[in-house]
Amino acid sequence: MTTSISQGAKANYSGQQLEAEVEAILRALDLDYQREVQFTDCYGNSRSRMDFMVNDIAVECKRQNVGGTVDQKIPFVYENLSMFKRGLLVLDGDHFRRREGIITYLNAKRSSFFDWCFVEELEGWLEANV
Repeated sequence: MTTSISQGAKANYSGQQLEAEVEAILRALDLDYQREVQFTDCYGNSRSRMDFMVNDIAVECKRQNVGGTVDQKIPFVYENLSMFKRGLLVLDGDHFRRREGIITYLNAKRSSFFDWCFVEELEGWLEANV
């Protein structure tokens, strides 16, 4: 008997791996941070959780290696990060690297309160902005 892991379970595990990578970077830089910080999202859900808070920067992590609905979540993530003093979206995965439309969208949203980067750029971003 074989068991297969659902696509949702794979995505959840992949996201947890990215969060572990981000946490390792935060620790290596000796930054104070909190994980899974509860907040009220743009739809009024008071049980939402932000992946990390680093000082006044809310950090959300998204990894996607294959096509899927995560593209549709990016504007939602942006809206939620915009509710904080500063927000950072950390991306990883082949899917995001190939999607020029997502990169164009996120670059157009860059501001004094929102930014984004790929995970391999995170250490330099934090050194320059925290």
